[in-house]
Parts: sequence; C-alpha cells; structure tokens
Amino acid sequence: MSILRVFRDLRISTNSTGKLAYVTFLSSTLVGPDSEDLTKDNYFIATRILVWQLLHSPKTRSHNIDVVVVVTPSVSASRRERLQKDGAIVRAVEFVHGKNEDWINPEQERWKDIMTKLRVWEMVEYERILMLDGDTILNKPFDDIFKDSGSQMVSTLPAKSLRKDDEPEIPPQYLLASVGETKNPNHTFPPTKPDDYERPDYFCAGFFMLAPSLELFKYYTALLDIPGRFDTAYMEQNLLNYAHRWDGPMPWKEMDYKWNIRHVNEEDVEKGLVSMHEKWWSMPWSGSLKLKDEFMRVRWEMEGWYMERDGE
Repeated sequence: MSILRVFRDLRISTNSTGKLAYVTFLSSTLVGPDSEDLTKDNYFIATRILVWQLLHSPKTRSHNIDVVVVVTPSVSASRRERLQKDGAIVRAVEFVHGKNEDWINPEQERWKDIMTKLRVWEMVEYERILMLDGDTILNKPFDDIFKDSGSQMVSTLPAKSLRKDDEPEIPPQYLLASVGETKNPNHTFPPTKPDDYERPDYFCAGFFMLAPSLELFKYYTALLDIPGRFDTAYMEQNLLNYAHRWDGPMPWKEMDYKWNIRHVNEEDVEKGLVSMHEKWWSMPWSGSLKLKDEFMRVRWEMEGWYMERDGE
C-alpha cells in the first residue's frame, strides 16, 4: 500500500466525529393558489410525521441522534418554521444541477430538483447518516440500525479497471448500505426469493446509510456532466446505483431487511418490520385497510401531540 493511501486512510479515521443523524429531504411539493395551505401538502405532512416519530413518539423516538430536514430554496418560510417548531434541524441548501442539463430527463417533473439530495454528502460534521424519504412510517425505534453489520465503513476495491477513465478519483473508504427494492407486496419476509425483488442488486434511494464525504460529493456531481453515463429517469437513485453498482469499485452493502420495505404487507409488520416506505394518504400497495388505518392513526396522533404541546 502506498504512503499516500495510508495517509488518506488515517485522515478518514481521525476525522471521525462519532455524530449520527437521521436526514430527510424536502423540496417544493405544492404549487398554485393552495401552496401556503400546509394542511393540503401531503409530502410536507409526511415529513412532519417522520420528524415526530423520530423525536417525540414514545413508541419510536430515537436517543441522542440528530433529526435533520434538508430543504431547497423552493421550500417556504412557513414550512421551515413549522419543522423547526416541531424540533427538527432545518438545513437550507442550494440546488444541485449539472453543467449540461439537456440529457437529464426525470420520469416525473416533480423530481427535477431531487439531485439536490446529494448535498447530504457535504454534511461532514456527521460520521454516518441514515437517509430516509419523507414518506417513511416507523413501527419501532431505528437507533440500532447504526450497529448493523452492513452500516460500517468498507475499503474501496483496488482494481483501477473498475473505475472509468473519464471519472474522478474516489476515496479509499466509503459507506453506502441499503436493501434491495421489493417488486410488489407479494413477497416473503424477509425477502429471499428472486421474484421478491425488482433486481437484487438495485436499491431504492428512499432508504440508505452513508458516510458524508466531500470527495464522494464531487464524484457524484461529476457524473452529472457525463451524458449517458446512467439512466436519469429515476435521477439520484439511478446515479447512486451506478456509482455503487455491485461490479464497480464501491459496491453498496446490504443491511438487514427488517429495517425498511417498500410495497409493504401485513405479514412484514407482524414479523417485526421496523419502517414502511409508504404514503400515509394513499392505500398501501397491498390494499390493506389495517395498514391504511395505522397510517391515519399515526398522522392524527402527530397532530394531536403537537396541538397539546403548543396549547392550540
């Protein structure tokens, strides 16, 4: 191993802060004449539910771990103030866009700003971060996820041929851990069969563990300036799946599937699923009225808790 490599490894270990965070991302989600009616902004309400569950709910709250909402310039002052009042750390960031936007074509227009989620890698005051989409609902506390064997730093693979010549250097260590995305609610728990997954080697960017790194942030944003390098339909999700492909230099690591599942069903919850990637305002993929009732219960419990606290 070169002296430079040893020095870089040492730098990473000595810069460790030990601080942990749960982070979610919010951009503008409601436009038009009702844009300031926060009771009609379902994604904003979902973010409030997640913050409440992580900070205040006796059933799911964390301990000594920061809860951060990253907001883009399009998020209104009223939303920022409400989230701060709820107890979240609100971190304002600038948009992330490539130098050549012509080849970036998200499947849905509302995803146009989502590359800004990459800003979380700039949060180097934290050692590790669990990134969660706002439409995540907890069944149990999350804190032990930081002890998961997949949630630890690993060494970048040494073969130079795994990194393409037109891409920048990557760090000697990294952390990107998640779970494979389930195809539909008709899966086992934990998912084990090939038919349970969209692709076993493909993760959803609505749930992943990372270690902040300015070097990785520069690497990801450089990929935005290489037309055709990845499919932009799912924006940052496909970028990260390319950067951390299993046959690349920084393959993503699997965590225990108990932590999070998309396309949730009742059996998942009965067998100990910690969190559900589902929208509180719509029927679950499984069509379960029981789960739908649970989503609505959590939504209104959050409202009632804050109303009582704030004396409203």
